[in-house]
Amino acid sequence: MKKFLSVLAGGAMLLNLSPFYSNSSKNGEVDLNSLAASLGADTDFLNVVNYSHNILEDDLEEVYLEHRSKYSVIEASNSNIYTVNVIMNYVEEGLSMGISLLEILSHNGVILPSDIQDGVDSLSEISLNDEIDRIITLYQVSQGYTEFNNYKGYLLTTQTYEQQIENLISTAERCTADERYFLISIRTADMNHNVCGIGIAEGEWEWNGKSYDKCILTLDSNNADNEGNAVGFREETCIYINSDTMESCIPAYDLDMDDEPDYAAIDDDSLLNYKGAIKPSVEINSDKSYLTHFQYRPGDYLTTYSVKNGEKTPFDRADFGTKKGPAVLSDFDYIRVEMDGEYEKFLNFRYSNPDRWIDVEFQDLVHQQYADYNGTLEMNNDFVRVVNEGDMPIDSFIQIRMNEGTYDFSPYFSWLLSGYIAEDFTVEIVEDGMLLRSSGRIDMNVTPSRFISTIDGEFQFANGNLLIGYTEKENSPAENNILVTINDENKVVFYADKDNDGIYEEELGVGDMSDINSCRITADNDVLVTVNEENRIVCYIDDNGDDVFDTPVVKGDANYDGAINSADASTILSHYAKASTSSSRINTDYFTMDFNNDSYVNSADASAILEYYAKIQTN
Repeated sequence: MKKFLSVLAGGAMLLNLSPFYSNSSKNGEVDLNSLAASLGADTDFLNVVNYSHNILEDDLEEVYLEHRSKYSVIEASNSNIYTVNVIMNYVEEGLSMGISLLEILSHNGVILPSDIQDGVDSLSEISLNDEIDRIITLYQVSQGYTEFNNYKGYLLTTQTYEQQIENLISTAERCTADERYFLISIRTADMNHNVCGIGIAEGEWEWNGKSYDKCILTLDSNNADNEGNAVGFREETCIYINSDTMESCIPAYDLDMDDEPDYAAIDDDSLLNYKGAIKPSVEINSDKSYLTHFQYRPGDYLTTYSVKNGEKTPFDRADFGTKKGPAVLSDFDYIRVEMDGEYEKFLNFRYSNPDRWIDVEFQDLVHQQYADYNGTLEMNNDFVRVVNEGDMPIDSFIQIRMNEGTYDFSPYFSWLLSGYIAEDFTVEIVEDGMLLRSSGRIDMNVTPSRFISTIDGEFQFANGNLLIGYTEKENSPAENNILVTINDENKVVFYADKDNDGIYEEELGVGDMSDINSCRITADNDVLVTVNEENRIVCYIDDNGDDVFDTPVVKGDANYDGAINSADASTILSHYAKASTSSSRINTDYFTMDFNNDSYVNSADASAILEYYAKIQTN
C-alpha cells in the first residue's frame, strides 16, 4: 500500500541530510550525534518518513470507525460531518503525531516494537505497510479525543511563551534523568508539527548569529537521507534555547523567537496512549481540572474575562485563525463575555471540559446579516446566564451536553434550549434536570435528547447520526462483526454473525433512539424541566418561595403559577392575538396552552379553561 505516501502537508517538510539552514555554525564541544545514539536514537526511531492522508481514501474507513468506536458520549454526539472534518484536519497535515507517539510509547516500555509489527526488536526495523499505516493513523487521530485535545490546548494557549520554554526544559531534564522520551508539539502561524523529545544537553551553539546554551534533542519524522529513507535524529531539527533570553531556534525550520512559536511538552504516557490503538489507557494520570476550554469568534465589541471572587481577568492569549481560543482556564468561578455592538449573522461561544460541552449561539433570524447584541453572557460548568441590555429580544440557541457519570437523569444527555431573551435568562444544570430562571418571562423551546450508551456493556453508541454511520458496515467495532439496522418502529436492532458466514442472523438487542418531543415553555415563573421514567417531560415550579421546585405544572396552567384560573385564559388569548396578527412566527406552548388537546392554541382553549375554572369554583 504505497498510495498513502503522499506529499506532506500542513507546513511539514521533507528534510534530507544536505545543509538546510544558511549561515549556521556549531561551536559547542558536545557531540550531539553520539549523545543521541546513547539515548537510543539509532534504534528507537520509527523507520517511516512523515506522510499525509487524503480523507477520501477508502482505506481510512476502518480507521474512522475504530476511532469513533472509542468516543465518549460528548464526542460521539457531534455530527458525522464534524467528526470527519476533525479527522481530515489531523491526517492531511501529516502524521508526525502518530509517528512520535509510537516512538515515545515504545521507548518508555508502554508498548513493544513487536506489538506494532511481528518479529521486530526495534522501531528502526519496521517496514511501512497497510497495518503499520493503520496504527500510525489511529495514533495520529487520537489527539481528537477530548482529554488529549484539551490538555495539549491548555499547554499551547494558556501558558506564556516563557512558561512554555520553562516547561519544555523541565520536562526534558526530568525525562532525561528517567531515560524516557516525551512529546513536543510545535505550532506557528505556518506550521503544526510534532516531534519526539529524547533528551537535553548543555553547551555552546550558534545558529544564524545567535547563541544558545541548551539543546533539546529530538527525533523528527520529517528527517530523511538523500534517498528518502527515514533518519530519526539530526542536529538541525533539535530545539536550541538561550536560557537567559528564553529565545528558541529550530534551524531546519528557520524558527526563532521572531516566529513566536508555541510549544507543548507532555510526558504523561497515560495521556499519550489514551484510547490508543495498542494497550490503550482508559484513565489519565494528569490533573484534568485544568482542561476547561472557552472558544469564541473575536470582535471589536466583545470583551471576554475569567472571573474569580468578583475580579475580572481579560483573556489575552490564544488565537486559532478566525476563532479565539481555546482559552484554557484553571482557576475561575465563571466566564464572562460583554457584548456591545454590531455583528455579522451570529455569535458563537463554546465551553467544554471532560464533563461538559456547552454551546451558545445568538442569531438575528429577521435580518440574517447584522444584529446588535448588547448585554452579557456568563457561564461555567453548572450554568449559562444571558442578560439582554438591548432594545430587541436576543434569539438564542443553548446546547448542553453532559458526559457519562456526571448527571443523575440519564440517559437524557443532550439538552437544546432555543428561544427569545427579552431581559435575562439563566439555565442551571441541577441534579434532576434543567432549572430555567428569569426576572421576566421565560420563552424557551426545550428539547432533551436520549442516547444509547452501551449494548451488553461491550461498546458504545450515541445518537442516530453515529448509528447510521455504522449501518450495514461489517467491520463495526465489537468482539465480532455486527450489523446495525433501524426497523420500522424507529428502533435500533443489532445483529451478530457468530459463525462468520456473512449472514447476520443472531439478534443482540434492540435500542430506542427516539428523542423526546420538544416542549415550548412560556412561563412567568422559574421552571424546573425534568424527564420522567416514561420518557415524558415534566415541569415543576416553586409555588411557595422556598426554592424547592416540587409543584408539577399541569395542562392549562399557561402562566406556570401552580393554578388554573382566569389568568391562564387571559394568557392564552393574548398569545393567540399576537400569533394571529404578527407577521413573524410565534412559537406556541402546547404543553400548557392546548387545554382541549386538539393540537391548536386559540380562543377555544381559553373558553375551556374558563369553563373548567367556573366548575371547580362551584364545587
